[in-house]
This record gives sequence, C-alpha cells and structure tokens, in this order.
Amino acid sequence: MLLNHRTRRIRVAILMIALATFSAGAARAEDAGARASEPATDHFGGRGQVALDNVVGMTTEGGHLGPNMIAGARNQASWGAAGYTGILGYTFSDTSSSRTHTGWISPSADVFVTDQLSVGGTLGVSYMSGKYRMPDDYIAKGNSLAFSVVPRVGYAIALNEPITLWPRVGLGYSGARTEAIWQDEAHQSMSAFIGVVDLGLVYRPTKHVYLHVAPELVLRVASIKGAEGGGLEDSGSLQLGLTGGLGFLLNS
Repeated sequence: MLLNHRTRRIRVAILMIALATFSAGAARAEDAGARASEPATDHFGGRGQVALDNVVGMTTEGGHLGPNMIAGARNQASWGAAGYTGILGYTFSDTSSSRTHTGWISPSADVFVTDQLSVGGTLGVSYMSGKYRMPDDYIAKGNSLAFSVVPRVGYAIALNEPITLWPRVGLGYSGARTEAIWQDEAHQSMSAFIGVVDLGLVYRPTKHVYLHVAPELVLRVASIKGAEGGGLEDSGSLQLGLTGGLGFLLNS
C-alpha cells in the first residue's frame, strides 16, 4: 500500500512537470508569434519602418533631382546642375542677364513591407518664374511648371550597425510646361521617362535619424515639343551623379 501511495505521488509530480513544460513552451511560442507580427526595430530596414528620405540634402551633376528638385528637367543644362535638394525649397538667382525664382515641394518616402524590402518613391512639383535680358536689351519673361513621379523598390543589407547598404531601382515619368513672352508668346512642353539605379549607403547615428549618400546611374528619354505641336525634339542621356542628405526613420 505504501508503494502504491508513492507511485501515485510520482505520477502526480510527473504530470505537474509536463503541464508546466507545456505551459512554458506555449507561452514562448505565443511571445515569439507576437514578436514576429511586430516590426523589427533593432536595425535599419525592419518590417513596418518608414524612411522619409532626403528631407534636406545635396545633389551633384547627373543626379535624378535637378535644380527644380524634379526628376527630369526641360533641357540638358538643367539636368547637369548641382545644388540643394529637399522636401521643400526655394532658390533665387540674380545675374547680369537674368533673374529667376524657383520653389518646389518634393517628398521622398520608402516603406519596408517586409524585413529589408522597401517600396517607395519620389513625388515632385516645382514652379519657376524669371526675367531675361535679351541682346537688344529687351526684357523677356517666362515661367515653368514641372511635376514628376518616380516609384522604386529597394533592399537594405546590414553591413555593420549603424551602417547599411541600401540599393534601389526606380522607373518614373516627368513633365513640364514652359511659357515665354518675347516678341511672340511661345510655349514649350517636355515629357521624359526616367530610370534610376542607386547604391545608397546609410549611417544611422540615432534611432530615428540617418544620413544617406548614393551614387546614381540615371537614364532619361525625353521629348520636347514647341508651340502648336511644332519643333518636336527627342533626346536621351545616361548620366552618373551623387545625392546625399538627411532622413528620418519612423516606427523604429
């Protein structure tokens, strides 16, 4: 009888240990499942993070952001310019032959839909107005309205925290319309397809702030049409540029 009592106690102890082990395993599985459903926040490129790119920055010749902060521009000279970029901006130029004002809004954002894989793009609208002194001292006036949209995909590769390699590929469209008043009023429209491949390098000094620098290979195929459908001109270019700026990382 004593043996049976001890046997029952052993069985009860084994059952309690089994129940405790099962409960702990279930709790760990539930916790792991909860963590899997949450965005990864310990590194750049975690699922659910939102990167607000190029809040303020600079671009060099060949970069896909021109002086009007629009992907694509009305002519080759505009494409090659270098200067300030950013989500909002204004520039003023005053020379002996011209005076121009340019304002723009150009947000750039990427969402990490899975760990490391990002989907995003750049939108842009700019307006430029100016006065130009012609050879006969006649003052010509002109203005230009431009817009662009360049969607893209990217993949973040951790190198050594806080440094991440972030290559991206984008394909987009840009359009612009220019009006000039000089002797006879003239209009010109531009449309361009833009392909962009960049090899970005990200440095994140704090949790929500990062610095981004990227060499860019930019392909442009543009058509320029003069007033009343005349003067159609097609052009293509392949350029290498460099962009860099400050960004903010949300949901990290």
